[in-house]
Amino acid sequence: MKGKILVAVQFGCILALLIFTRWLLLPWWSYLLLAVSFALAMWAMVVMKVGNFNVVPTPVYHGRLVTQGPYRLIRHPMYTAVFIFSSALLAGQFDYIKLIISVLLVAGLVVKMLHEENLLCSHYPGYRTYMNDTKRVIPFVW
Repeated sequence: MKGKILVAVQFGCILALLIFTRWLLLPWWSYLLLAVSFALAMWAMVVMKVGNFNVVPTPVYHGRLVTQGPYRLIRHPMYTAVFIFSSALLAGQFDYIKLIISVLLVAGLVVKMLHEENLLCSHYPGYRTYMNDTKRVIPFVW
């Protein structure tokens, strides 16, 4: 249940950011960041493969631990992609409504990420070792 609530918060915030953005008024570099975000998300999904991917933080029952592609450097490239997406829209067209939405989005994703890591540690015996070898969302930093 907790996972579904966190996913609802995540997608609700993303939808709100989409609605509150004046798309034709974004600077060029916001579109560049959005392209980077999209490319990272697509790369992560291709490496994860169909059947191993789950929107809710619960691991797929017969899934496998993926540690190649972007997962070599960071454990949560999909979250990184969402952080880049949010940053592109907020920095490219700052307003306080989008700031509040972005703070809620980041807070929800951090809680979801921590919850997901607890579940992954229980599901995959090698996940703790993988955690020690990689950063969460920013390569070499966090």
